[in-house]
Amino acid sequence: PNYDKQPIRVGADGGNKFWAPPNHKNAYLRDKTSAQLYRWIGGRMTNITAGNLNRKYSTYAVATIFTQWPDTTHLLAVTFDAEKKDVAEEYGGWKVLSFDYVTRPGTQSIYSSVSVAGDKQQLAAPGSTTWVDQLLPAVYNYDPRPNRPAPVSAGLIGHLALLFALPAFSAQHSSLSQVLMSCMRPNRWHKHQLPHGHEKERGMVVTVFLDPDNKNGSTKSLLDRLQNGGYGPFYGP
Repeated sequence: PNYDKQPIRVGADGGNKFWAPPNHKNAYLRDKTSAQLYRWIGGRMTNITAGNLNRKYSTYAVATIFTQWPDTTHLLAVTFDAEKKDVAEEYGGWKVLSFDYVTRPGTQSIYSSVSVAGDKQQLAAPGSTTWVDQLLPAVYNYDPRPNRPAPVSAGLIGHLALLFALPAFSAQHSSLSQVLMSCMRPNRWHKHQLPHGHEKERGMVVTVFLDPDNKNGSTKSLLDRLQNGGYGPFYGP
């Protein structure tokens, strides 16, 4: 945040005060040298930053996401680049990461679909022990109901830029490549032992591009199907 452009913002909820990101597009100081470009193909992530950052790409999805740690453990997000549009004008303010519940076809299990416009703020069912404590703060985990059996989780699906942001927050920025390339696998997450990346005032812009070198496997229709659960969970149960 650039507090010379917009003073520090503090919100309140039930008497508790918490930091909030700027809501004007000129109130940021992005580290341009930190930009990284990765390719996700064949279930593997590779870093292709060198020689590829200046290529022209077609954008599929974008999200800007901030942690509110240590004031709260919630994540705030919008589904655009907050340096290009005013959050106050486009959305009326930052949105708490949320979920929609989607029943997996032909089963009784339920997907938690990551969103900024969902009507639920906790997972539809208990999160997998392989990812719930690394990809999401504990505040988002399923809240058990007394005397009621827990639903069966089908895993995480949803907005692709948000799904890629979650592992980026699971570790510090210096470990980003290690985490993305070692922990992300088709339909599942491999846990790591690194310190979490929820640091004060940390935010990021995640952009998902169509891959010009994989035109048959990287299309809008295929990515729509991927984020909607058509190929199973992005992070499985």
